[in-house]
Amino acid sequence: MSDPTPRPSSAPLGGRFWAFWSASLASNLSDGVAMIAVPWLASSLAPENAALVAAVATAGRLPWLLLALPAGVLVDRLPRFTLMVSANALRMLLWALLALVVFSGWASIPLLAAFAFCFGALEVCHDTAAETTVTALVPRERLESANGHVRSGAVVAQEFAGRPLGGFVLVLGLFAPFLFNVAALLVSVVALLRVRATTPATTATPSPASAGRTPRGVWSDVVEGVRALWDQPLLRSVAVIAVFVNTAYATLLSTQVLFVRDVLGLGSTGFGLLMAFAAIGGVIGGQVVSRLRSALPHGTLPTFCLAASGLLYLLVALFPLTPVVAGVYLLSGGLVLGYAVAMTSIRQRVTPDHLLGRVNAAMRTVSWGMSAVGMAAGGVLVAVLAPTLGQADALRVPYALVSAVSLAVVVFFGRRLVGLVREHDR
Repeated sequence: MSDPTPRPSSAPLGGRFWAFWSASLASNLSDGVAMIAVPWLASSLAPENAALVAAVATAGRLPWLLLALPAGVLVDRLPRFTLMVSANALRMLLWALLALVVFSGWASIPLLAAFAFCFGALEVCHDTAAETTVTALVPRERLESANGHVRSGAVVAQEFAGRPLGGFVLVLGLFAPFLFNVAALLVSVVALLRVRATTPATTATPSPASAGRTPRGVWSDVVEGVRALWDQPLLRSVAVIAVFVNTAYATLLSTQVLFVRDVLGLGSTGFGLLMAFAAIGGVIGGQVVSRLRSALPHGTLPTFCLAASGLLYLLVALFPLTPVVAGVYLLSGGLVLGYAVAMTSIRQRVTPDHLLGRVNAAMRTVSWGMSAVGMAAGGVLVAVLAPTLGQADALRVPYALVSAVSLAVVVFFGRRLVGLVREHDR
C-alpha cells in the first residue's frame, strides 16, 4: 500500500519569499521594540495608575477584535502587497509623529491610547494580508516550511532582538525607540516593494469568484467569509477547537507572571529567562514543523501537538519546580508554534484564494476574542480559588486546566480532526 502522506518538496523557497521574509523580520523587529517602548512611555505618564497603563495596552489589542473581519474584506478586495506597503508606510508616519509628540513634551495617556489603536488597526491589515500572501510565493507543499520560517523569524525579531533593543534605545530618550521603528519599517517597505515588483499581477492580486461580479457591501463580504469558514468541515472543527483551547491557554498567560513569582520564587530576571526558553522552543518548532509533518502519519500533526502540550502542562501542575517549568516551556513553545504553523498552512491550502483574507480574519477574530475572554477568566479563577486552595496552589490550576482541555479535545475531537485533515488537506 502506498503511503498517503504528502512529502515536502525539496525545491528552494526562492528569492521572492526571502525578500518577503526580510520585510516580515523588519516589521516584527519594530513590533518588538514597541512592546517595550509603548508600555514604558505609558508608565512614565501615569506612574501610579495601573488602570491607565493597561488602557493603552487594551487600545492596541482592540483592533484585532473590532476590525479583523473588515480588514479581511480589504485583503480580498485590494492588491495584497500594496495593502502591506501602505500599512507599513502609514505606521512609519505615525511613529515619526509620536516621536515628535514625545520629544515636544505633548504626550498624554489619551493621546498614546489613540496612537496605540491606530498602530493596532494598521497591524491588523498588514498581518492579515501577510498571512494570506504566503500562498502566492511558495508551492502548496512548501507552506509548512515557509510559514515556519515566517513564524520563527517573528519570534527572533520580537523576543530576542526587538525587546532588548527597545530597552537599550530608551536610554537615549523616550522618543528614540519610535525613530528606530521608522527605520525598521522603511526596510520592510523597501523589501515589500521589491517583492511586489517581481510578483506576477495574477498572484499579487486576489481574484474574485467570478469576473465582473457586482460590487457588494462590506457586511455582505464579511458574512461570506464567515460562512466560508463555517461551511468547510475542517475549518469549522478547527474554529471550535480554538474556542476551547485558546480560552484555556489564555488563563495561563494572564497569571503566569504571578506563578513565576509566587510559586517558583523567581524575580524579573528569572521570568525573562523562562520566556526566553519558550521563545527558543518556538524557533525550533517553526523550523522542524515541515519535517514533523512528513515523519508523522498524514493528518496527525495537529493532534500530536495538542496531546504532547497537554501532557507537558500537566507536569507543571504536578511538579512546579523551576527546571521542570523551564523544560516544559522549551518543548511546549515548539509544540504551540508547530500547531499554529500546521493550522495556518492547512487553512491556506483548503481555502479558495478569493476568500482567504476573510477566512484568515475570521479565524483570528475567534482566536483573539477567546484569548481576551480567557485572560479575564484566568484572573477571576485564581482569585476565587486562592482563599480555599491558597495562592500557590490556585496558580497551578490554569496549567491543569490547559492540560485537561487539550487532552479532552484530543479524546473527543482527535480522531475526527485527523480524518478531516486527511480528507481535505491533500
